[in-house]
Amino acid sequence: MKECLENVFSVLGQLSPIILSGVAIWLTFRYQKHSKKLANDKMLKELFTEFNTRYDKLNDTLNEISDGHPNWLNNIKSDEKYKQNSYNVIIDFFNLCAEEYFWFKEGRINAKIWKSWSKGMNDIFNDSQLIQTIWSKECENEGYKSYYIEKPNEFFVSFKLEK
Repeated sequence: MKECLENVFSVLGQLSPIILSGVAIWLTFRYQKHSKKLANDKMLKELFTEFNTRYDKLNDTLNEISDGHPNWLNNIKSDEKYKQNSYNVIIDFFNLCAEEYFWFKEGRINAKIWKSWSKGMNDIFNDSQLIQTIWSKECENEGYKSYYIEKPNEFFVSFKLEK
């Protein structure tokens, strides 16, 4: 019996470096996986916060444009500076949509968030003839490619390019 125990301890003594190495590898893998998840979550939060902050700055003007708000209509007809500002807001909206779509395609924004953002983008797009017209002009001569897309309806799904 004593010999048997000595043999077991001898084998365990010889295997201990292998066992310890396996445990160390497993702990390292778990740590890296956890660190990667934390880094991805941090990046997602930063993107989410940045995009929502930028959208909030555009939101009032986009709503006025989409709703055909009387103040917006009066200002757009009479004030060249207001007209240029509205155009710039729409272009900023296109850029924001493109960046959100780019990061979604890169896997940095999950499908649940993208689905929500995509619905909001398309609601705004579909509610405004002016936004649709400006997007159509942006798409002429493959201008949509400056928004990191291959087809003009990649993020505005109802858009049909007229030829």
